[in-house]
Amino acid sequence: MSAKRHARPASPKPGGGGPKRFLPFIIIGGVLAVVVGTAVVFMRSNDPGAASNNDPAAAKTGANAAAPPAPRRSPLPGAQPPHSVGPETAPVTLEEFGDFQCPPCGRMHPLVQEIEKDYGDRLRFVYRHFPLQQLHKNAFSAARAAEAAGMQGKFWEMHDLIFDNQLQWAESPEPRNIFNDYARRLGLSVEKFQSDMARQDVADRVMADYQRGNSLGVTGTPTFFVNGRELPGTQALDPAYLRAQIDQALGAAGRR
Repeated sequence: MSAKRHARPASPKPGGGGPKRFLPFIIIGGVLAVVVGTAVVFMRSNDPGAASNNDPAAAKTGANAAAPPAPRRSPLPGAQPPHSVGPETAPVTLEEFGDFQCPPCGRMHPLVQEIEKDYGDRLRFVYRHFPLQQLHKNAFSAARAAEAAGMQGKFWEMHDLIFDNQLQWAESPEPRNIFNDYARRLGLSVEKFQSDMARQDVADRVMADYQRGNSLGVTGTPTFFVNGRELPGTQALDPAYLRAQIDQALGAAGRR
């Protein structure tokens, strides 16, 4: 490349080695740097995988972008179909998460029975298993006994017997013998009852209810929900308060 293409045609003095001798090369190098830089920018701008700093949508996909909020967990359904009393079309559903060995659950049992009777077809009562096994060593066996009786159409009868006689079996080293006796009193096939108590799908129903309780934030028993709204634990143990909440729900449904 000739120096005549640039602005200084004068030749350097003979024997001269000053900075002016290298000026053409410096200028050429600067031009090449500009050309290369422009080419790199052009290539990046046409790269579909590159995110623009001025593009908010693209910036959100970067490594430093905030993670989207986790979706709220929906309540699990529990055992299906659930054990219930009253029509599915009732304007109010009272759902209890109970533990057969829990003393407060035992005390609430006759009160809930009165509520079922008094409200009739305006109320649907659903019972859910929530055995607190770390506190009550026989609670899970009791829940399985009720489910096994349910395999012969006698869930509620066994449910009532277990609660009514809570003190008889609660601390027994082998409660299954007592539950077998309850099965005889109910006219069940004891052999089938014993076999059903050991079935995995019976245990699965108990655990499905327990997992539903966990998904709803249940931590203790009894826990009551009226039309899906959890009632404060200590207040819900007051029959007058429980009835007032049911009445309020009935009034909202126009069925007071």
